[in-house]
Amino acid sequence: MQSPPSFTGRSRRRTTRPWVKASDRIARLVITLGGISTIAAVLAVGVFLLAVAAPLFTGATAALDRVAPLPEGRSLAVGVDESGGVAWLLDGAGDDHGRIAVVGLADGAVLLDRPASETGLADCTAVRTTTGGMLAAVGFADGSFRTGRIGLDAVYESADGLRPDQLPARVGGAVTVDNAVIVRLPGERFSRVSLVAELGGPPAEPLGGRIIDLDVVPLTGGPLVAAVDDAGGVRIERVTTKKNMLTGKLTATPRGTTIAPIEGFRPRFIRVSALGDQLFLIAADGAARRYLIRNLDAPQMMEAFTAAAGDAGVTAVERLFGGVSLAVGDAAGRVRILFATRGEADDGAAPAAADGLRMVVARTFEPRRSTEPAGIVALAASPRSRLFAASDAAGGVRLLQSTTGMEVLEAPAPRSTADAAPAMVAEQLCIASRENRLLAAGMGSLAAWSIDAGYPEVSARTLLSPVWYENYAAESHAWETTGHEAFESKYGLLPLIFGTLKATLYSMLFATPIAILAAIYASQFMHPRWKSRIKPTIEMMASLPSVVLGFMAGLVFAPLMERALMPLVTGFFVVPVVLLLAAHLWQLLPSGWRARHAGWRLAAVAFGALPAGVMVSRAVAPAAERFLFGGDIGGWLDGHGGSSFGGWVIASLPLAGIAATALVGRGLNPWLRHVSAGWSHRRSAVASLAAFLGGVVVTVALAAAVALLLDSLRFDTRGGIFGTYVQRNALVVAVGMSFAIIPLIFTIADDALSSVPDHLRSASLGAGATPWQTAVRVIVPSAASGLFSAVMIGLGRAVGETMIVLMAAGNTPMMSWNLFNGFQTLSAAIATELPEAARGSAHYRVLFLAALTLFAVTFVVNSVAEIVRQRFRRRAYEL
Repeated sequence: MQSPPSFTGRSRRRTTRPWVKASDRIARLVITLGGISTIAAVLAVGVFLLAVAAPLFTGATAALDRVAPLPEGRSLAVGVDESGGVAWLLDGAGDDHGRIAVVGLADGAVLLDRPASETGLADCTAVRTTTGGMLAAVGFADGSFRTGRIGLDAVYESADGLRPDQLPARVGGAVTVDNAVIVRLPGERFSRVSLVAELGGPPAEPLGGRIIDLDVVPLTGGPLVAAVDDAGGVRIERVTTKKNMLTGKLTATPRGTTIAPIEGFRPRFIRVSALGDQLFLIAADGAARRYLIRNLDAPQMMEAFTAAAGDAGVTAVERLFGGVSLAVGDAAGRVRILFATRGEADDGAAPAAADGLRMVVARTFEPRRSTEPAGIVALAASPRSRLFAASDAAGGVRLLQSTTGMEVLEAPAPRSTADAAPAMVAEQLCIASRENRLLAAGMGSLAAWSIDAGYPEVSARTLLSPVWYENYAAESHAWETTGHEAFESKYGLLPLIFGTLKATLYSMLFATPIAILAAIYASQFMHPRWKSRIKPTIEMMASLPSVVLGFMAGLVFAPLMERALMPLVTGFFVVPVVLLLAAHLWQLLPSGWRARHAGWRLAAVAFGALPAGVMVSRAVAPAAERFLFGGDIGGWLDGHGGSSFGGWVIASLPLAGIAATALVGRGLNPWLRHVSAGWSHRRSAVASLAAFLGGVVVTVALAAAVALLLDSLRFDTRGGIFGTYVQRNALVVAVGMSFAIIPLIFTIADDALSSVPDHLRSASLGAGATPWQTAVRVIVPSAASGLFSAVMIGLGRAVGETMIVLMAAGNTPMMSWNLFNGFQTLSAAIATELPEAARGSAHYRVLFLAALTLFAVTFVVNSVAEIVRQRFRRRAYEL
């Protein structure tokens, strides 16, 4: 059906062709599917990040596998092989004065059994093995002690070399073969486990009494052993052990000293730090001493401290993974974590010793809540983390985490196989090297649990709250997953979140004003010929790779800024003043000349005023440095002399400038417009220049007055926005990231300002407003939604930026607003550490949690930005 002819003489069809309708439906379907797919993809990313991070917060589990009967006797030591299928136990009962046995944990059968007399362990009174190793020290009733190896040595075995009757029937099962044990592993693999129990020669000078406790640590020159007897005597020895490769005999050469008993102090427990430089003696009543033993011939007592709280006596002591912290259990069922640290003592705390260290109680684990408080009987540390086990006199066994201060789990209570004692009290504990097994020996029984500790080193507290880490002076936020203190990983996300916010804030403060003002000038005042050249050039900056910008910022800008720090500081204030002064001087030129050369204003600013501002900044920098910072801004930032006056002047100048601008704009300018109605253009320009210079003077005076006031009140900017200068810092990041942010904000802001309807601009100019008044009061409010979108897009780029902050920020997770030091962001931590993180580890999952945090922050910021943008858009639509 045809419509009547139009003014062109052609008729328009009233019905739409079928192919047009089909194309419209297809386009609508594709667009709908594309939008839904985009939303689904974004949500899928969030769900994936959540799925990887969620196991961090799942609870630990423990299942009691077996309670095996053993002969009555006091358990002296217990251990387990790497697979967790076979355990060894040393006791001190029987006609042979003790025995060492190997027990299969699958069925509780004794696979190997050797009398202690055959291994040199007869009549031993104390045994100490290194956590996760076979180095051991054994003390005897006659005061002697020896070092050697005790444990299980496992090697992989091929099924081809074994007979069918020598193969265990199920995974975890064990069979005795030729004085060894064959253990079946998952995946049709087998291991041959051999019992190792060999000691070297006795020490040269045994103690006079019965050995009640001892400790051993492996050092480069040979193991270091420390022992205490029941009379309070202490012996420290470094034993150099050699093994005869032909006979297999171990020869020990000891060297050390004896510490005589101290009157009024009788130690019950003795521990040595992993580095062999600290000795800890702890008495049953909680009194303790710390010695410096770097020189074994002359130990130095550093400090006396208390290891137990109140009147509760010490019942167990264990050195935790890392070799510095001590877990101390008492008769009230509490466990305290102690270590030596540097730093000022709190009120009421003991001061530091001569070596600058003092023992502190970092955290306390309260007794079990399920029963009446019962004293701690035994403690055992994990060989791979800060996890440790504690058993009490009521039969309870718990897994605790020293860093988080949390109870990971309470193991199901075992029942003793002896009829007389229904509840088993664990005298010895052991955590397997893979943290998949927990063993407890006591009262003639050996209990074994299969455990899944989860990720006990990660909790909401360690992620977001300050934690007192080992060797730290106090609680702090920290992120440290590798390095010399990797034994206690620090998973505090707050430093990374803070670094992300710091990088974003300083970058946006630097880039946003430049980009917005440039967009206003380009869209409202710049000649179209200049704009057609300059805008594409600025937009090309957005295509620069981040790695190139990071390289330039870290390796080019950073050294230059360090060498010219004071000219850079003065340039932030002098260059804008010179540019504004040049604009006022332009107004003093004859109007006809200005009209003829109006197209050269940009060139005059770029090649005249801007270099002049840089030169003036360099010229005034030495005088400003002498006046404000005593001639050395670097030393002032380090805190070496000088008052805080200069820092407050620099910090107050921007706010003082805003206040002076408001004062001149609201007070002086309306009066000038009123009185200058009949003035000539030149006279008005001179008055405007005088008002500007007066505003500059008011700004400087106001900043100086504020600085004097705050300096008199002893407030200092050092430690806040200023501090020690580090070459790669937030200022370098702000300058480098501006090359990535400014093009985005400028382009979108210019398009938003240029799209404002011309009738609004024309109406404003026709009503008598100046071009500047029209731009500020009409154009900018109308384009507010677009300007806000531009800023939010720049913000999103700054939040997720990786390479620039990675190469220019120093990658140091510090929480300080200091403009001149480094930081680490969420994205930088993910980029640098994820390739090195073991899949499925706590480190791996925490990095995904960091990614989820970044995802959530970006999502929230964009959602809020969209809400605000819609509000601006509704207001602009009303115009």
